[in-house]
Order: sequence, then structure tokens, then C-alpha cells
Amino acid sequence: MKRNFGVFIALLMCAGAASANSFPDVKVQKINDRLYALLGPTDPPNKQNLGYMNNNLVIIGNKGVILVDAGSHKAVAEHIDAAIKKITSKPITHVLITHHHPDHHLGLEYFDGAQVIASEFCAKQITDNGRSMVSFMSRNTGLSLRGAKLVVPQEKLAPRSRQAMEIDGIKLELISTETAHTDGDMMVWLPEDGVLASGDILVHSINPSFRDGNLKKWVGVVDDILKLPLKTIMPGHGPLMQRQDVVEFRALIADFYKVVEGIYKAGGVEADVRKKLDMAKWEKLGRFDDMMGGNINKVWLEVEEANF
Repeated sequence: MKRNFGVFIALLMCAGAASANSFPDVKVQKINDRLYALLGPTDPPNKQNLGYMNNNLVIIGNKGVILVDAGSHKAVAEHIDAAIKKITSKPITHVLITHHHPDHHLGLEYFDGAQVIASEFCAKQITDNGRSMVSFMSRNTGLSLRGAKLVVPQEKLAPRSRQAMEIDGIKLELISTETAHTDGDMMVWLPEDGVLASGDILVHSINPSFRDGNLKKWVGVVDDILKLPLKTIMPGHGPLMQRQDVVEFRALIADFYKVVEGIYKAGGVEADVRKKLDMAKWEKLGRFDDMMGGNINKVWLEVEEANF
């Protein structure tokens, strides 16, 4: 019996090790000597990527590392940290969370002791709905995450505010925007480097998710982004962006809103959107099947409310 139990434990350990080794590789892209983008896969969380599917920005300070976003759960955070350790031996002292969606913050429990900063809305969503976010991630990845520990950001940025600060010798600005991807988006701007970590306000080469945002206001937020002296942009998902990529993203989402609004005001119906929207532009982007139906419905309801 003892021998069988020992075999069982060994099998469990092997299964755990296999899971840890089955995450997709972290793609490390150096921006400059103190900034590195860690670029993850772009599919939604599933049993193949095990929840590793977003980007992180590594900011190397005098004594430690400032990390933008924390990953989908503890094991993903550990996977990210292993990549960071190949860049620098400095510890992660601060984690900046761009918004409340679970792929951006559930990994916080791994970074025990780090100072966590996010928007007030993000912190409240983690407090109020964190357990359902864990259930969502478990369901989609097939992993048992019931023991996951929720971490509520200690420092909270007020809505629609912009706060300049210096952390460990790094000058940065935290920007809490108008509603865009969510009601509590926060961007990280590094003025000395011309680098912006946008969270999911910007995504590259994939369809964005409109479900928790406001597309009309989102276009306005992107207009504000384009006023910054941008050199490099790390989106929430997808490859690094340059200014022209942001211009093209802005045109894409603005046209989406314009088409839906035009159909609604002309007395059309939601089903007409697929006939009028230039689907070829959207179909060439990743996550089309996952996002398009929900995006059309969300923007239709948004336009309907605005014109009620």
C-alpha cells in the first residue's frame, strides 16, 4: 500500500512538472538596456496555452524590477519570472496592473511582497468578483485553481487621473483613462524612453474585446495616446507596435462604431452589421471567431443606448 501511494505521489509530481514545462515559450524582445517586452501567445486562455496568453513589460530599476501585469495564475507568473531571471538577477519589487481581467492579475500571488498598483475600479473588481475570475480561468485552462489566492492592489489610482512618480530611479506616469477596454484601464508611460504599456486598450494583430468597454470613448482614448511622443508601444496582446500601428488600430475601431451607428440610425437591424462592415479587415486578425459576434452585439447595444 505504501509503495502504491509513493508511486501515486510520484506520478502527481511528474504531471505537475509536465504542466509547468508545457507553457508556450516567452518571447523576449529588448527595447533598451532597462526595458524588455515579454510577449506571450495571443489565443484566449485554453488547455493548450494553460492560460499563458498575454504580454508583460519588464522595467529594470536601480535595485529591483517593476513588472507590468502578472499573468493568468501563479504557475504562469513563475513561468514569466523564469524568463526575467535570464535578463536580470534583481528582484521584482513592484507590479503595475493594467486592468481587472484575470489574465492580467491572477498571477499576483506569486510575486509575494511586491507593491501592487492598479486603478480603483480594478482593485474593486478583484475584491468583488475575484473568485469568479479564478473559476473562469480554471474552466478554460482545465487546471484546478481553487486554491488561488487573490491579491488586491495596495495602491489605487483615482479614475481619470494621471500620476507622475519615480520608482527605484525610474520616472514613469500612470494614466487612468476614460472607459475604453474596461471602466478601469491604466496605462504605464515612460516619458524618458517614449515607451507605453497600454494594457488591452491596444492589441496588435488580433481582434480586441469590446465586451466590458465603450467603443466611442475608446476611440477618444486612442486619440489621446497619439498625442504622446511615442517610440514603442507594448500592447496587452500581440507584437510590439509603432505609432503607425496605433493610427491603423484607431481607424479600425472608429470605422466599426461608425458602421454600427449608421445602420442603427437608418433603421437597420443588428444582423446588417456583418453585411456592411468590412469583414476582410477583421478576419485577417486573430481571435475573429471568438470575438466578432460578441463585439457586434456589444456595440449595437451601446449605440442603441446612446440614441434611445
